[in-house]
Amino acid sequence: MLSVFSRIDNWKRDLTTNHARLSDDAGDQQLRPPLIKGTPAEVAERIAAWVDQQGRWEIVDQQKIDQGVEMKLTRTTPIMRFTDDIDVVLRTEGDATRVQAQSQSRVGKGDLGQNPRNLKELVGQLMQAG
Repeated sequence: MLSVFSRIDNWKRDLTTNHARLSDDAGDQQLRPPLIKGTPAEVAERIAAWVDQQGRWEIVDQQKIDQGVEMKLTRTTPIMRFTDDIDVVLRTEGDATRVQAQSQSRVGKGDLGQNPRNLKELVGQLMQAG
């Protein structure tokens, strides 16, 4: 349990907020919507391949949308087995893909920082892969 509390970055936010979203004006660079090389379909394939290698992530739904792809993912926490819903929208921007995403806890008033960590993990793997 101590390891959970040691991962809290912002006590005020993490005890009272149970969602996070990538935003152009985020103070944390890792929480800004990245521009990734490739088409939305190619980026979706990278995400799917990565999710397949993760033990706690799962793709719930994926569909084509206007100029892109929408994905619905889940991530289950290891200790308490809480499930977070992660919505990802991939849209063409020039010759690349803009990634927009949000993560929402299904239960609780606070997420102890897990939703921002979900987004950072997703963005981090996309930046490494592309």
